Amino acid sequence: MISFRYHLVTIVAVFLALAIGLLAGSAFVEPQLLDQLRSQTDNLRDKIGELEGSLTEARAEIGAFDGFVEAAAPQLTQDRLPATPVVIVTQIGVEEEVLREAQAALASAGARIVTTVSATDELVSDDPTTQQELALMLGEPTAPAEELPVRTAQALAGRLSPTGSSVIGDDILADLLSGGFLAPVGAGPSETTLAEIGTPGQVVIVLSGGRGEEAVLAPESFAVPLVESLAAQGVPVAAGESLLSEFPYVTLVNGDFGTVTVDDLDQTMGGVALVLGLEQLLATGQGGSYGVKDGAEPLPPLP
Repeated sequence: MISFRYHLVTIVAVFLALAIGLLAGSAFVEPQLLDQLRSQTDNLRDKIGELEGSLTEARAEIGAFDGFVEAAAPQLTQDRLPATPVVIVTQIGVEEEVLREAQAALASAGARIVTTVSATDELVSDDPTTQQELALMLGEPTAPAEELPVRTAQALAGRLSPTGSSVIGDDILADLLSGGFLAPVGAGPSETTLAEIGTPGQVVIVLSGGRGEEAVLAPESFAVPLVESLAAQGVPVAAGESLLSEFPYVTLVNGDFGTVTVDDLDQTMGGVALVLGLEQLLATGQGGSYGVKDGAEPLPPLP
């Protein structure tokens, strides 16, 4: 009779044999594996070195290009828009560089910025009292809360158009400012300035986009309908965003009405494109998409 001890010894012997086999096999496999890993590591080091060299060259080229653009920009934009009145509408979340570059390019072109206002997060407030205040201001007390930003944009477009009302005391722009739905950037507009806003020949620039996990005020909720409503009413309008904007904006703007869009307005080249695009729009009624992203031209043709 085979004893339990015999079974136990047999099982131990089998496992011992397997262990010896694995150790013997690893003596041949491991050196090959190590050689392969060393080879792959060496190849990666070589590729990293090549990429670092290419990056250094690219940085040098970009630096030279930026230097050229900085030097050439004043010559390209100077006095292109002499005394042209401009209203800038920006919004919460837009990078400071976008507004700064737009202002600098317009100043070089000789344009006159009448006022700059920014849409605030009050437009998308969850507070029922704030929502009702905005709805009453728009004359639409039963409007759904989610539609208020779009309807605000459409009402503001009417105010910025020569066909809109500019009567002080019954002024949606003044009401939006006093209610905190729009905020002045810099000094707020005086009554004289409010009366001037919306006159013929005025250009409106709408800035949007931005970076982050989620837009506080989505471009399609306010900026896009504002641009399209202005263009539909014959107001010369431009839309601008930053080069690295994570929220689509200018690509959502319907260009059928002849608007100017700039997708790198935080860059000097974007400022040049804004000025030249507006000059072309005012002279011919023809808009265009400018910048570096898909479907855009770097600059409008020089007149």
